Amino acid sequence: MRKSTMNFGEVAREIARINSQRDQIVLYAFSILECRHATLAQTLLDNVGNRQRAAYWMCTHQKAFEGRTAYDVLADGDEDQVWERIPGSPEGEPMNRLERPRMAY
Repeated sequence: MRKSTMNFGEVAREIARINSQRDQIVLYAFSILECRHATLAQTLLDNVGNRQRAAYWMCTHQKAFEGRTAYDVLADGDEDQVWERIPGSPEGEPMNRLERPRMAY
């Protein structure tokens, strides 16, 4: 078995550095979306509440996209599929279980 030379403090610092980079990239990607698909980006912002949540939704692997991200779907040229899945839209998925319509009995 190989002896590790990295301690947990170093591991924690490296993870924090990588997470910070990821956060920057996610927000940068969303700024590109805002330039290239402004209406889509604004609708997503309006429906999820803030820029960070919207940016992370775009980067999340989604079952509705067969495990791909919304950016993957856009890269394939299928903007309509992204529109159909925007959280909070009539055709999209509810933002969370509490927002699903309840049946009256």
